Amino acid sequence: MKLIHKFFLAFFITNITLVGLMLAFIYMSFTVEFNSFVEKEEHQHLSEVKLQLVKLYSELESWESISENTQLWRSIVAPDKNPNNTKAQSQDDVSLNSYIQATDKERIANQQTVFKNKPPSLPWLNLPADLLQTGKRISLYDSDKEVVVGRTDIDENPYIEAVLLNNKVIGWIGLVPSNLVENSPAEAFLSAQLHSYLLITLFVILLAFVMAIVLSKHLIKPIKQIVNGTNALTKGEFSSRIVPLTKDELGTLSNNFNELAGTLEHNQQMRFQWVSDTSHELRTPLTVLRSHLLAVQDGVFVADEKRISLLISQVDNLNHIVDDLAQLANSDTASLTYSKVDVDVVNILQESIESYTARFKAHNLKVSSQGLQRFGACLISGDKDRLQQLFLNLLENTCRYTDSGGQVSIEINQLGSELEITLQDSAPGVLPEEQSKLFERFYRVEKSRNRDFGGSGLGLSLCKQIVEVHGGDISLDDSPLGGLSVKITFPVLGL
Repeated sequence: MKLIHKFFLAFFITNITLVGLMLAFIYMSFTVEFNSFVEKEEHQHLSEVKLQLVKLYSELESWESISENTQLWRSIVAPDKNPNNTKAQSQDDVSLNSYIQATDKERIANQQTVFKNKPPSLPWLNLPADLLQTGKRISLYDSDKEVVVGRTDIDENPYIEAVLLNNKVIGWIGLVPSNLVENSPAEAFLSAQLHSYLLITLFVILLAFVMAIVLSKHLIKPIKQIVNGTNALTKGEFSSRIVPLTKDELGTLSNNFNELAGTLEHNQQMRFQWVSDTSHELRTPLTVLRSHLLAVQDGVFVADEKRISLLISQVDNLNHIVDDLAQLANSDTASLTYSKVDVDVVNILQESIESYTARFKAHNLKVSSQGLQRFGACLISGDKDRLQQLFLNLLENTCRYTDSGGQVSIEINQLGSELEITLQDSAPGVLPEEQSKLFERFYRVEKSRNRDFGGSGLGLSLCKQIVEVHGGDISLDDSPLGGLSVKITFPVLGL
């Protein structure tokens, strides 16, 4: 199942469940409150009928007028609420209607007073007065429980109440509640409300269906972008990028994808550059070797000591390039061996400088390193051979890239728990935009790729890896002497 289908089902099922529960709760609550309202209305109506019957009995002292006059009974149990529709009746009927109207007006006035104090919260408070038709379900019996009007047997009425005059039973009044009558107006009203609720529910479900589709597509859109982007990466299209559509976790994932794609694209370019530069670096000495050997074979050159020495130097150049490549490859796979012990880095630096004294003199360079003798011993955790390789590479670069007659300054300082070594040389310098690229493999400011001057372009890359393995940092900057300044920091032991 696709993710968009899972989102859709999750939203749709959740909405249907909530709507169903809400419908059941609202309808149950509505039914209970409505039945309670109907029961109160019917009992209030029954109380009013009792008051009118007591008034009538106190005047006539019998129920004959009711049993003989159906219209009178109807005017008591179902009075006309509109005074404009009152018809001419007997004096007794007029008197009774006046009493009924007065009673109704008083009840309505009382209800309005209550509603002013407490606003109605139920929709059925303004129902038509004859909706329940309570009067049709009221029966009257005399004091002996003989029927006057209504159902023959008093026991047919679920609710029976005595009619009292001066604490004397003058009759009985019975009522069949609306909820016990089939097809009653109250039941019809509830059915109509349920029908309305079902229609509303169907509309809400339809709306939930549409919203589930819209939300699912909205949520799946950034995910589809990421999927399409990863498919492009698997095909080698590392230039593929996606535009983040959100600022949430998916937006973060999109940004991470773009960073990953950029890294892969850069690595691909570096790999192509690596192959190109490596082949070029190897081609130069191989071309020299082949040309000289062919010349010796053809008798153009004589294989004397000078010629053989030249060929050996080219072999040494090849060997140097292969060693550099092997060290970088081993370092990339974390297999370059380091035997770390407590070593005096100052002493290693001094030994490296002494080994290059002859080279400095040959290049007519003035070296200033008096501060090393005054500094004393400083221990770090490191590999002596690798550290010596680091310093020799830096000194070799200084010899190669500093103009004859220039200066070299080597300083050392301790800043808190770190040892700082600074190597500065004189002109020529390096442009700031090129300084950050010098740690890249095969990168050289000198573009001729003449190995006698430019080297392999791997030395500083090896230096950076050696420093980082020792927990230090190496950086390049402009030198006050006019050349390049190399700053190295190492964590010191015992602090």
